[in-house]
Amino acid sequence: MNKTTDRSLPYLICELANTHAGDAAAVEELIDAFAGLDYAGKAIKFQVFGADTIALPDFPWYGVYQQLEFDPATWSRFFDRASAHGDVWVDAFDVYGIEIIGRNLNLIAGVKLQSSVLENEEVLSALRMIDLSSKSLLINVSGFDLDQISGLVDVFRTITERLVLQIGFQGYPTAIEDTALQKIPILRAAFPDLQIGMADHADAGSDFAQLAPVYAYLAGCSSIEKHFCLNRAEAKYDGYSALQADEMQRLCHRLADLAQARHGLFVSASEQNYLEKSVQVPVLRVSQLAGSQIPLRDLMFRRTAQKGISWPQIHTLQSQGMILSGDRPALGTISAEHFRPAQVACIVACRMKSSRLPRKAILPIAGISSVERCLYQCLSTQGVGQVILATSTLDEDAVLSEHLCSGAVRFWAGDPDDVISRYVGACDHHGVDVVVRVTADCPLVSSEILETLLDSHFHSGADYTAATNAAVGTAGEVINASALRLVIERLGRAPHSEYMTWYFRNNPELFRINLVDLPRELVRNYRLTLDHPEDLQLFEAVLAHLEPKTAYTLAEVFGVLDSHPEIAALNAHIELKYVVDQELIAMLNEKTRIPPHPDAKR
Repeated sequence: MNKTTDRSLPYLICELANTHAGDAAAVEELIDAFAGLDYAGKAIKFQVFGADTIALPDFPWYGVYQQLEFDPATWSRFFDRASAHGDVWVDAFDVYGIEIIGRNLNLIAGVKLQSSVLENEEVLSALRMIDLSSKSLLINVSGFDLDQISGLVDVFRTITERLVLQIGFQGYPTAIEDTALQKIPILRAAFPDLQIGMADHADAGSDFAQLAPVYAYLAGCSSIEKHFCLNRAEAKYDGYSALQADEMQRLCHRLADLAQARHGLFVSASEQNYLEKSVQVPVLRVSQLAGSQIPLRDLMFRRTAQKGISWPQIHTLQSQGMILSGDRPALGTISAEHFRPAQVACIVACRMKSSRLPRKAILPIAGISSVERCLYQCLSTQGVGQVILATSTLDEDAVLSEHLCSGAVRFWAGDPDDVISRYVGACDHHGVDVVVRVTADCPLVSSEILETLLDSHFHSGADYTAATNAAVGTAGEVINASALRLVIERLGRAPHSEYMTWYFRNNPELFRINLVDLPRELVRNYRLTLDHPEDLQLFEAVLAHLEPKTAYTLAEVFGVLDSHPEIAALNAHIELKYVVDQELIAMLNEKTRIPPHPDAKR
């Protein structure tokens, strides 16, 4: 409560009360006992009053008050002696007490007023004549309700802003049920800017006398007041709740221990060290390939001498687009240095062999070739580092190298029929880790859907990610290059990989499949793929309603089709062969199955 107090400790006010029975030598002996207490946040409090200023001669205790009086010079001597060992407080009951405070203001840290004095205008008037602005003023509010306390706070704030509200009263001794700890949270809530204190007068011979101050501190009291005596059995007055020196020292130790236990870093070095030594860290169940991510299902949690990061840390790294920089063995842990940023590319497969709509890849749609329409949509996709047009080595496909969006798109020529091998070649040549697979017959493929799938792919740690419910021609797939390579390693060739989807969805025991339900605003039942003359008519009609530019949002495209059902009807009758041709589906289900390989790595 002042500059000498260790603020990490509860403030302990040792109340001498009247156990000295008016013997000045006993007071000095008590001061010396106080000096011997080993506690940084201690204060000593004296009850100061005059018999004639606190009572009339007809009061039964008037004679006792006369016995307990000390003259001003004696009080000054007491204060001076005590101030060398801690803070000095005065418990004032009358104008004589206020006079003594005024005479010794330089030695006094704080003033206490009992609840019975708070409405004593004689005392209050005298108190206002003293400058207490730099002193603490503790007012005991026992017996007052909240409204009354609020009024008292307003009154005493005019004397000092350093106001403390105190609970607790002398009950000779105070019963446990009258301790009033329930008031502490109520007062803290009602007066959040004020400190709360407690005066404890429990039976000093009980365990509760040592425990009540601890409970009060835990509940939010910043100051504790306890009666202090030399020998409780010999104390003529106020001995019932007074702790002797050894008992007060024991309380000091308890409060100091509690303060030490309540303060410090939220996570201490010892606590962190314990966790690091005992935590069960993620360990790989199965080996992992370079260029992949680790799904939760491939981890187990064990205590191990190996160093490793936590699953939330792994998940965060992978969500940020990080992949394994090298193969990792089973039963190994994972560290941050095992990851590197994934190189993401949108690879667009394109050939010139279309029979239903000859040379469809280079047919213009609103002045731009259909393949470039697709490529521009891919270029507008966030999270994609490069866009690659992947065609074949056949002469008829060489013309596609002239449709690279003014050089913004890279070119790759590979296997004419094995599209997976062609993609692997593009990945190897251009350093690609994660592929956003798009086919060139999707001139208005959605960058929004591709971004959604890419984000989900990294969050899930999948090998293969696709949408469950996209409009035909608006979505692509996200595939790890390591997964593409694994298909070729197992099969040698993938002759049906024009239907690349089957090689992954048909082998869920080998690849981690992630199917995404798209948000409703990204889904319609339109056909936006280019394979028939009617499809070309639809694209021309859609773009005729839009401002000329190289890339469009899905909202713009759907906006036209939603508003013009006659345009959507142009190709609505055309069915997808791989959806309705049962013989084709049966063949793909058979031919794209990858047989088990006992030595294969996951």
